Amino acid sequence: MSQSNGNVAKRVLKSCLWFGHYLSWVYGYLKLMAGCNALKDIKILSIEFCSICNLRCKYCFIEQKGRARFLDINIYEKLIKEVAGNPKYKIKIMEWPISGEFFVYRDYKRVIEITKKYMDENPNFRPHVILNENFMLFDEEKIDLILKSGVVKQLICSFDGHDAKSFEDMRPPAQFEQCLQNFRTFVKRNKELGNLVHIQINNGRDENSIGQKFSEEMEEILRAGDSVTQWKPKFWNESFNGSKKVYKPAKGFCSFVFNNVTLSSSGEISKCCMDLKGSTVYADLSKYTLAEIWHSNARRQFLTLMFKNRRDLLKGCNTCAITFTNNDNRYTNKIRTIKRRLMSLIYGKKYYLKPLE
Repeated sequence: MSQSNGNVAKRVLKSCLWFGHYLSWVYGYLKLMAGCNALKDIKILSIEFCSICNLRCKYCFIEQKGRARFLDINIYEKLIKEVAGNPKYKIKIMEWPISGEFFVYRDYKRVIEITKKYMDENPNFRPHVILNENFMLFDEEKIDLILKSGVVKQLICSFDGHDAKSFEDMRPPAQFEQCLQNFRTFVKRNKELGNLVHIQINNGRDENSIGQKFSEEMEEILRAGDSVTQWKPKFWNESFNGSKKVYKPAKGFCSFVFNNVTLSSSGEISKCCMDLKGSTVYADLSKYTLAEIWHSNARRQFLTLMFKNRRDLLKGCNTCAITFTNNDNRYTNKIRTIKRRLMSLIYGKKYYLKPLE
């Protein structure tokens, strides 16, 4: 199949998925308005442990914007205690962190301890924990902590560009050699312990890297991953950096508001894990339970505005182009699995090693 035919098929499939999901969102809204809202609808917990990062990646625009630098660990434990102890919750995924760097967070060891404690005490609480990591601070001690805890099931790491120079250009002030050595150590220890953690490589390439051949070191990284995701920079909303922010504000509902709860570093609940500025917060977890927030009038009000195509009245949502995106980042997700298999059939088994056009 030619690349053009593959792109057409991809667009058709995406449109069909969007239509099916939008029907489910309308159903979810009508269920809420009828008083039949359910805690089991929350599938994903996205946690921002800190609003700061050790990198300044070109296509990320995290801003503190008055938020606390670090999440109060007691608020995190309050959340985990509630969702683990109440069988009405059916949390499938926990993603750490949605922004910032996990190992910049001063209480990262306590996060592991708390999560493991409630997983051990509550057999019904078995989320698929995903750790997003940039590998600059991921030394041998931290690697053993993560692997031996048994808490993290999947690691997503970004190795952008096609060689060391382009990597460091896209992800300043990261040092490619340091990240590479830490990555090699993680792969080695993970293998020794029985490949406990699925390694997903995210490889983004900008205009300076597209079409370029991978260096030997970058090929080594991509081959070592259990799965590889490729992307080109896009400015989805005003949270993303760039001299020219190109976006078309969307109408109606989106993926995030029906299955995702995002906890910001300030201990507040946001509508969206793509909000890197804290613009969409609508409730304070230190004052209310998650159940109270999920059933609140505040949530009902913003969903009503979305239903009426008035996202222009919602801060943060009024500058966002997203409606449908697959926010289930598990490597076992059926849609992602099918996509990988189709890419292999169309472009070859190691399609991700070819220059991205």
